[in-house]
This record gives sequence, C-alpha cells and structure tokens, in this order.
Amino acid sequence: KATVSVLNCVPPFCALRGGGLLPPRMGKPVLEAVIFDLDGTLIDYEGASHVALERPLQARFAERLGAGWALPWDLHAQIVGMRPQSWAAAILSELGLGDGDAALREWYIEAYHEVMKGFYAGLQPMPHAHALVARLKAAGVPVAIATSSVRHSFDLKMAYHDEHLLAPMDAVVTGDEVAHGKPAPDIFLEAAARLGAAPGRCLVFEDSPNGVAAAKAAGMRCVGLPDPRLKTEARVREAGADAVLASLAEFDLGGYKWSVRGEG
Repeated sequence: KATVSVLNCVPPFCALRGGGLLPPRMGKPVLEAVIFDLDGTLIDYEGASHVALERPLQARFAERLGAGWALPWDLHAQIVGMRPQSWAAAILSELGLGDGDAALREWYIEAYHEVMKGFYAGLQPMPHAHALVARLKAAGVPVAIATSSVRHSFDLKMAYHDEHLLAPMDAVVTGDEVAHGKPAPDIFLEAAARLGAAPGRCLVFEDSPNGVAAAKAAGMRCVGLPDPRLKTEARVREAGADAVLASLAEFDLGGYKWSVRGEG
C-alpha cells in the first residue's frame, strides 16, 4: 500500500507513490520512533559482502565449482537480512556443498568475517544517511539500529562510523541478542522496547525483503530501500513495504506527525 510518508504534499491533497491522491481527511500517520537496519541501509555493505561470501568458496571448492565461478547475485539477494547461521546454510545448500555440516557452516562464517576485516575501514555510509539521522535527532525522534549482524561483527564495522551513525543511536540490537532472526519480528520488537516506543508507532528503514517482512510482522510501518544490484524491489514490495525509495534522500520527515517524548 502507498503512504504519504515519503512524498511531497500539495494541499489539500498528497500525491501517492505510483499515482493517485490521498484525501486530506486521512491525515498524517503518527509515529514516535525510527529503527534502521544497518547493512545496505545506513552503510554500503553488500558489494564488500559479496566478495567475502564468494572468496572462501572459490578457494575451498575450486574443483567442484569450476574455474571462474562467481557467486550469483540472485543467490546473494536471497540471504540478505539473515543471521550468519541461516545465510551460511542457505548458500551451502543451494550450491550443493553440504549445509547439514555444522563444522562447514562455522568455517564459512569465520572465513567470511576474516575477509570482511579487510573491508571495514573502507565501508562508506549510504548516501544521505548521516543527514537523515541528524535531522531525526534534531527533531527529538528516538532512533535505533536493529541488525542481523552479531555484536562482534557490528562493533568492528561501527568503529569507523561512530560519530555520525552509532553515537546518535538511542538503542542497538544485534542478531545474537534475540531468539529468532529476520523475517521473524523479534529484533524490531526488542528495538521498540528498548526505545520505549509502541511497535505500531515505529517506522523501519530496510533494504532486504526479509527485513521488510520482519518489520511488518512486528506491526510497524516500513520504508524499503532495495539495492539495485540485488534486484529485490519486487520482493521488497511483496514483503509489504509501505513505500519504496531509491535513497534516503527521498524521505520526507514532514509527511508524518511525530509524537516525540513529552509530546502527543
């Protein structure tokens, strides 16, 4: 469904994404907190992640996979938003490399993180991420990060993004701090609880279909930010995103009524 959350309003009507007009009597949705996914939403992660997913398999399974093998982007797209144990099993299974072997999964996860260590310092914020976080903080809106990354991995990558992305956060929830990973709603419900916000008054920013599904299962509004390399826009919409944007720059903070602490 479309919302006015990301589009410019022209009184007395608001243009809907994809066409049409929203009658003014419907008013603006009331929200009190924002929850961000991290990888692919606040930091540009998937390009480096693709290399780290691919390289260990190329080295260990060169004979089975063949010379010149490359990890398909559509397979990468299927696992975005999953916790490590889940994405390792999914990739190994899809490639016929033995997802039932716990030791193999652990090796793959460790090898992946070892490759990623060489990329963390160069990971860039997504366009307009700093600006949007700063605007929300200036408006008094509580903000949180809810990421499928485990805490150790999160700490390593955020050491390079402390001032503008980590320091402003009122709460952080990592994938190893909840019972079930995305698309289950656990991580977003925990983030809302730590912010002291009602789930129905939270807005989530997510790039993955699994993340969008988790946000909607938690009863939250969700803005989808699909990565064009992964070709997931259709799946993000199918997962229930209330709006789909090309970048954070398109988000209109004024499209919502914000009930911040001490108000509303």
